[in-house]
Amino acid sequence: MNPVGENESYPRSGPTPSEPPPPEPPPVVSPPPGSVTPTAPAARVRRTRAGSVWVGLSFGAVFLVVLLIFVVQNTTSVRLGFLGWHFALPAGVAILVAAVLGALVMAVAGGVRIIQLRQSFSRLARTRAADTTR
Repeated sequence: MNPVGENESYPRSGPTPSEPPPPEPPPVVSPPPGSVTPTAPAARVRRTRAGSVWVGLSFGAVFLVVLLIFVVQNTTSVRLGFLGWHFALPAGVAILVAAVLGALVMAVAGGVRIIQLRQSFSRLARTRAADTTR
């Protein structure tokens, strides 16, 4: 009994004498001398410190140009007061000084945290070294 169906035939698995033979593949042609041949994609180039520094400095330079444009366009003088001191600065310079002071506060807080982590890791390394010598 035919599992596909009683009236259906099995699919053919090869050419029959009435079918034409399959076409032959085209011949391989070598490129003329001096021409560029496509190659497989190259392996990914590893990132280096010098490359990372270059990218960071490039972004920093673009940021400084944008910052300079901001300061030059905001030259209107504003009166500021801080802990009893009163002074007048251009608005762009005042905002720039505030941003720099905020970055310094962040750097000090981050530095303190780094020191704490180094101390805790060195304590952990000392206790592990003492445990392995016992």
